[in-house]
Amino acid sequence: MKTYLRILVILILVSSCQENKKEDGHLDTTIRKEKTSQKKDIPKDVKSAEFPVEAQFEAFFPKTLGPYNRINIGVSEVLGSASGAYIKGKDYGNLMTYYVTDGYRKGSAAIRNFEDAYQSNHKWSDGSERISIERDGFKTVALLREKYNTYKISMLYNNRFELTVEGHEKADELWGYLKQADMKMLDAK
Repeated sequence: MKTYLRILVILILVSSCQENKKEDGHLDTTIRKEKTSQKKDIPKDVKSAEFPVEAQFEAFFPKTLGPYNRINIGVSEVLGSASGAYIKGKDYGNLMTYYVTDGYRKGSAAIRNFEDAYQSNHKWSDGSERISIERDGFKTVALLREKYNTYKISMLYNNRFELTVEGHEKADELWGYLKQADMKMLDAK
């Protein structure tokens, strides 16, 4: 069973690394229109609306987070998101993911969803718990799902980027990992 899980994880990682190149003129036109309309949605006080490219995320996502080693980086410029996948040792069953989502992208609800989650006092029937507190001057939302041994912590950076780390470590440990990324790269230049 572990072999099948490892093969599945490897296939998913490999498929996420490949870019689908479409030569459809309609798709190309749609993407160009979306990119020009995105610039209109960004507040005037933001100097740069460009989402960092994959090469820049090589520097953003640390090679290691505690005992976890980075195995993959995925970037979607269209969606304005990036992720770094980490494993503990060689155990693909112990995966941790670091996400970055640009809240200024057209159609993105990252900022609104984060703020809603921060103010919510929703209780789950399965015993999952949400903790909204300020850590080191940042609003954070932690989702603790002890029944499933999964934890997630999110924060907003520069009121634009939602940063999230999800894995099997407790929220305080994930917070330490969240702060290790090179956040200055996300600053508007």
